[in-house]
Amino acid sequence: MNKRVLLVDDEPDLNLTIKMVLEENGFKVDSFTDPLSALENFKGESAGMYELLILDMKMPGINGFELYRQIKKIDDKVKVCFLTASELYYEQFRKELFPALDNNCYIQKPIENEMLIKRLNRILSANNDNNNKHGNRKRNYSQPSGKRETLA
Repeated sequence: MNKRVLLVDDEPDLNLTIKMVLEENGFKVDSFTDPLSALENFKGESAGMYELLILDMKMPGINGFELYRQIKKIDDKVKVCFLTASELYYEQFRKELFPALDNNCYIQKPIENEMLIKRLNRILSANNDNNNKHGNRKRNYSQPSGKRETLA
């Protein structure tokens, strides 16, 4: 079964790259470059169908943290992972707004594809372990060509 992910990043090239990497590694991804469109989608029939949100922290109109707050009002069980290119921005908001979130839930760009997949699987595994105490089979994801690629 594919893991369902909502990806929101306002940089179209990065958004497409992340979507492709995730889909090549067994994820089902709905992606948006506009956070308000993503929120409208989530308010509709998409509520409750995502296992994980991947949200860029800095976006025009509504930042990733505010988007997460709005989505949590609709689905308080969905897991989140924030993307950022700015360490300063990350530290400021992580400490002030979401101190309870695990550090794995924050991913600094750029990140190697293999590391991204491992981090996301770890987040989802923690979620599954909390929901059912039967454990979770680990899958090993790597680039088919053996090359290590990095998301810019």
